[in-house]
Amino acid sequence: MTVFCIALSVFLVTVIFGMAEMAIRSQQYQEIKKHGNWHVIFSDIDRETGTIIQSRPEVAASSWYAYVKEETGFSINGKPIRIAGIDGNAYASMFENELVEGGFPKSDHEIVLSESAKSILNVKLGDVITIDGMGENFTISGFAAASANEMRYDRISALLSIEAFRRYVSSEDYTEQLIVQLSAFCNMQKVIANLTRTFSLNKKQVAQNGNLLAVLGQSDNGFVIQLYGSALVLFLLVLTASVLMIAGSLNSNVMQRTEFFGMLRCIGATKKQIMRLVHKEGLHWCKSAIPAGLFGGIVVVWILCAALKWISPEYFSEMPVFRVSGISIVCGIAIGILTVRLAAQSPAKKAANVSPLTAVSGNAYQSQSVKTAAKTQILKIDTALGVYHATANRKNFILMTGSFAISIVLFLAFSPAINFMGHAINAVEPYAPDVSIISADNSLSVPQKLAEQFEDLDFVKRVYGRMFAYDIPTKENRQINMISYEEHQFKWANENLIEGAAEAVFSEENAVLAVYNSDYSLHTGDKIILNVDGMTQELNVVGVLSKSPFTNTPGVANIICTEDLFQQLWGEAQYTIIDLQFRRGTTDEEAGVIRQMAGSEFSFSDRRQSNQQAVGVYYSYALFLYGFLVIIALITVFHIINSVGMSVSARIKQYGAMRAVGMSTRQLIRMVTAEAAVYSLAGSAAGCLIGLPIHRYLFEHMVTGRWGEPWNIPVVNLILIVSVVILTAIIAVRGPSRRIQNMSIIDTISEQ
Repeated sequence: MTVFCIALSVFLVTVIFGMAEMAIRSQQYQEIKKHGNWHVIFSDIDRETGTIIQSRPEVAASSWYAYVKEETGFSINGKPIRIAGIDGNAYASMFENELVEGGFPKSDHEIVLSESAKSILNVKLGDVITIDGMGENFTISGFAAASANEMRYDRISALLSIEAFRRYVSSEDYTEQLIVQLSAFCNMQKVIANLTRTFSLNKKQVAQNGNLLAVLGQSDNGFVIQLYGSALVLFLLVLTASVLMIAGSLNSNVMQRTEFFGMLRCIGATKKQIMRLVHKEGLHWCKSAIPAGLFGGIVVVWILCAALKWISPEYFSEMPVFRVSGISIVCGIAIGILTVRLAAQSPAKKAANVSPLTAVSGNAYQSQSVKTAAKTQILKIDTALGVYHATANRKNFILMTGSFAISIVLFLAFSPAINFMGHAINAVEPYAPDVSIISADNSLSVPQKLAEQFEDLDFVKRVYGRMFAYDIPTKENRQINMISYEEHQFKWANENLIEGAAEAVFSEENAVLAVYNSDYSLHTGDKIILNVDGMTQELNVVGVLSKSPFTNTPGVANIICTEDLFQQLWGEAQYTIIDLQFRRGTTDEEAGVIRQMAGSEFSFSDRRQSNQQAVGVYYSYALFLYGFLVIIALITVFHIINSVGMSVSARIKQYGAMRAVGMSTRQLIRMVTAEAAVYSLAGSAAGCLIGLPIHRYLFEHMVTGRWGEPWNIPVVNLILIVSVVILTAIIAVRGPSRRIQNMSIIDTISEQ
């Protein structure tokens, strides 16, 4: 059991730090792919200053980067574009990962377009396009990966060589900056600060690639600090639990060998030698336990990384799978040795303090005098003895109860993060669309017949539209946004209901749902009196939602109503937006069919990429959060099993004596079960009493304050973790029970 506890400790730490490092490496690849491998951009500087910066030895690559915004007037076939220019060598060093097809322009008449241009403009590699406003023809030399925002807002970007850009774009129309990639071996923050001071630049002139610097460990940004900080908390948690488990095993081992240590003292061994012996025994176990824990941890990290790549290949495509984390190995070895050294302190002192005379008598465990007998007035003798054994030693009872309770406290303290994650990441919500057809001016102009046409397509899973009315004044001199829902959306809304009843919107007159907004608080039963063109209309709030797909505007309430009520108030109206959800495996060509059916009159928003990224973020956080809860459960299970086993092993001679005077095996088992039940029940009660206030505090600060969802007693979480504690305590009795059953009375009494 001691070897297993050490191996488990090493395994858990290896997994924790291994996944943390894999996540950071994956994030590095993602940031480079999404935003480029540059570190700092200098704006509003002259060419001479730029040349000096480029000549610095810390600069690995650099280029002047120029761009024009969409509003400048350049377009392709009437579609506004954003044009940029950069040096080819710098692009190869900083942005080569963005190219998905073709290559960087080799002449002034070649151009790279974002991949979204394929579907928007219906072009391919080698086609010739004309940029309106510039009057020049360009051959498409490559396509770069479109960002999630470009896909969502149906935008196109174009890239020229810096020479061609300066040649065809007037200097009055563009902004030029110096983009710099620093050496990986320098202190980037120190270099950036030095350049800022040297050339007297202000904060607006220096823009860092904050996310990339953070994951490189070259920033004061809290991402890496938080990630490794979380891992450090887990490290300390595992260290504490491991010390308790291993100390219990070593203590049990020492108790069972009391006579052995006493005999060593009789033949001249000193206390220091006895302590050194116990420490060396613990370190000897590390020789097999640490490699086993490291191997298991590395394999599990590989499996988890592979699982993430399979679940969300778009987001975790760059996740390294078969890599070994150096920091996880170092930390695993460190915790293996450290836990044994710490855990061995108390057992070593006990072994060293064994009196030779007491040790030879073999009765060193019961060192304290018995002041009171077990209370048998209510309980049977065997159950009463089990309760007595659990509570007789107050210090031991507090430690055992506390070790059971800490698992429940940690479980309850960490579970609000699950609720926070569910609210914060909307892409995994059932209402998240794959594509949307949106009115160009946010008016009620998207035909309802178009939604019916979309429903007839085989690859379309679901279609749902919404009508919007913005900034409607109320009698209280406030404003509301009114949005219509249909059947599917009301079903989804019911999952986020925190007050009232969503079904009431169909049965009550002028009934609406309000979305929680801390700046405009509405509750069930409130009245909203609209004041439109001198006419008043009263709306009845029959429910409140914790969240919705729409952004909350300060001081403006989002109100949900039925399509019938919306048309009753505003007349026969079309949709403002139509959302579509695709079936699994839908291709870009099929999504293009939706674009063609909608036509150019409406905006086309492809959210699949942003949804995939959000899903990837969700799974990475979910893996971490649920993994932490699993770790807590594992620690709980093995610590309880070890504690019960230790208690039985330490009293094995007493059990032999009890059997010798007539106690049956069944009575002994009931006694051990009663002892385990006292620990688990007392630990569960203490854990709930301490953990519930902590859970409420964290929930209200993380969830209620932002989304309005009220705190309720987490019944499911309580049942889950308390059940784990109680069931584990029951299971933990099985091993010692079999041991007692299989040993003869003589063997039990003479157990060494």
